[in-house]
Amino acid sequence: SSGINAEWPLRPGENGQVEARTFLSHPVFHVILLSLSSYDDVTRSTGYTCMEKLSYLVAGESFREKGMCTYVLGMLQNSVTEENQRLPHLMTYTLGIMISVLFTPHQPIYLDICHFLLQRPTLDFTDVPLFYSLFCSSTLAYRTVQNWLLKVLVVAVRTEEDYRILSRRHVLPICMSQFHTPLTDKYTLKLIRTLVGRCWGIKSSYVKRDLEASGVLESLFVL
Repeated sequence: SSGINAEWPLRPGENGQVEARTFLSHPVFHVILLSLSSYDDVTRSTGYTCMEKLSYLVAGESFREKGMCTYVLGMLQNSVTEENQRLPHLMTYTLGIMISVLFTPHQPIYLDICHFLLQRPTLDFTDVPLFYSLFCSSTLAYRTVQNWLLKVLVVAVRTEEDYRILSRRHVLPICMSQFHTPLTDKYTLKLIRTLVGRCWGIKSSYVKRDLEASGVLESLFVL
């Protein structure tokens, strides 16, 4: 399961067409982003075509979040270096969640996401977006944003490629350090265990060997 509820009605505007803002804030847009992670060439090609048409739709309309949405869509386009390139599920899922937050500025994570997006011209598909800034946050809402990120990662990590990205950024060892922090709540620890379980469930002998060698599993059993 992608963790996305795409059953919300996608209602057209007064002109009979679905407006850009409605489309971008709807789960269907997230599904289109996820299609760029498909191993099927036709599915990815269809997704890229939809993204191109959506960019034209955004350019022709006016809405409050247009500037940020235009910037993010352009950043994604500039980051793709090969025709019909397959993107990691970790990136497309996380990016979709980040874009949805742009339409809910009351969320504690809103400013963090805006700063992250505006600090770079392209996306690094081998990185874990926001991990260091959120997981090592010193703000008053640090636990809220930390748990937000963990919940995203639990769904975003689905393939060996995603796991390799986590491994490259030492995500699991940093998460495991929370077990030795007295202020860590039970919900955060549960999310970390779930993330490790998600990684273990990936059908890859490499992932299982690496998890066993890293000592992460052993640490969980001890704790």
